[in-house]
Amino acid sequence: MRTNARAAAYVRMSSDHQDLSIGLQMVAIQAYADDHGFSLVHTYEDAAKSGLAIANRTGMKSLLRDVMETPRPFDVVLVYDVSRWGRFQDIDAAAYYEYTCRMHGARVIYVKEMFGTTLDPMTALLKTMKRAMAAEYARELGVKCRDGQDRAIQLGFQMGPLPPIGFTRVAVDRSGHRRHLGRHQLKGSQSERIAWVHGPQWEVDLVRRIFRTYADVGGSIKGVARQLRHEEALTGDGKPFTEVSVGTLLRNEAYVGNFVWGRSDPNSKRPPSRADGVIEPIIPRDLWEEVQKKLCRRQYRRRTRAQLIQALRDQLEANPTLSQVDLEAIGIAAKKTYSTEFGSLRAALALAGRDLSLVRDHHKRRVEVGRAVGDRVQRDVIGLFRRHGIDCTPHPRSRIILLSGGRRLRLQLSWPHASPEGKRWHVLKKTHPRAELVLFVQMDDGPCAHSFCLQTAEEFRRLPPWMPEKPSKAFDALYSGEDVVSRLVALLPP
Repeated sequence: MRTNARAAAYVRMSSDHQDLSIGLQMVAIQAYADDHGFSLVHTYEDAAKSGLAIANRTGMKSLLRDVMETPRPFDVVLVYDVSRWGRFQDIDAAAYYEYTCRMHGARVIYVKEMFGTTLDPMTALLKTMKRAMAAEYARELGVKCRDGQDRAIQLGFQMGPLPPIGFTRVAVDRSGHRRHLGRHQLKGSQSERIAWVHGPQWEVDLVRRIFRTYADVGGSIKGVARQLRHEEALTGDGKPFTEVSVGTLLRNEAYVGNFVWGRSDPNSKRPPSRADGVIEPIIPRDLWEEVQKKLCRRQYRRRTRAQLIQALRDQLEANPTLSQVDLEAIGIAAKKTYSTEFGSLRAALALAGRDLSLVRDHHKRRVEVGRAVGDRVQRDVIGLFRRHGIDCTPHPRSRIILLSGGRRLRLQLSWPHASPEGKRWHVLKKTHPRAELVLFVQMDDGPCAHSFCLQTAEEFRRLPPWMPEKPSKAFDALYSGEDVVSRLVALLPP
């Protein structure tokens, strides 16, 4: 039967190197749509996302949100097969999400399944069986993967992200040959295993100093983090130390020679896998135990719900239009802490008495001022470049400056936020619109630029999330138009 119905495609591929690529799914869906007279109007995609849960599947969540709109943007949802819809361990979840679409007038069709599109009992039975098969496949695969990981751990190999500093990775092949890997470099083949070894000596020395400093009388996580930021010390990912990263470092058993895997998964029914003494330790056992005892003694000092709300009230009294970014700059508590205790940071701010109308009005004014100042700064930068013989034009709909040779420079403005350590500027890691170069403009409290930072997009992505009042070497701050031009000329191809 041919129709003129509007169709949405939903495609998903896990990160387990399966052959069922997004492209293959789209070819099958497009062919089905052509054969049945459907017009594909939208594609919802979840690339490298597990089908076990909906939490991180932005494509699926967008689809379910759109299907409830009035008017509904599509009439049919086309999916490759039942497993692409999801491998939910509770198979009723898959049925519920399909029923949600059907309840709002959009059928879900699995284009590669043998059962039809009708709602007869046989189709319902086959769907239930296929959902159970998809769930069981995921469960068995998870068991096999975990067994393989456990075996690798017992053999003395490691996996997962490195600790903040102190270790680097080596890939070990079947013959025992070892080669060093960069921090984010992938291993060459599936047969290689990863082992952690000591990193540069200065990192090892810094780890030992952090443990000793915390163990000393009066030492605290907050004090250690503040001292490391003052020294402009960075983690292995190039980020400044925070209380969270220092706390993570002090609790990581890798520094005493043990590897623990699977502790952070709250949904796992299996205990964490561990292997003691498989890593060359950086910290002696007595210092490790001293630090752990001190951490345990201080756990009871965590703030209560009332104290967390009072901390927000104190900040709101000083700044009624407080935003999440302001709170990150102040550092009174992690967003995760408020989300765990109150469901979300927004809910906690509401309990603390934040007036949303004030926040919205303030945000609206900031957007208007930011747009006007951004337009002026963009004109000034273009004028500066042209006066120095650099051919450039503004993009009509964004803060992009088009340079000769097809290169694009993104202009990004940031205003200061107050913090206990002085002013800080939020470095927002935008990916759109796409650009090869980024000119980060550090504004003062008004409409004037304080300094500039001009880097390639790749360098910019590695910057710390906050720029202090006295920028570290990573920012390479520029304080004049001539400095900006010189830096741009150095970055442009001859």
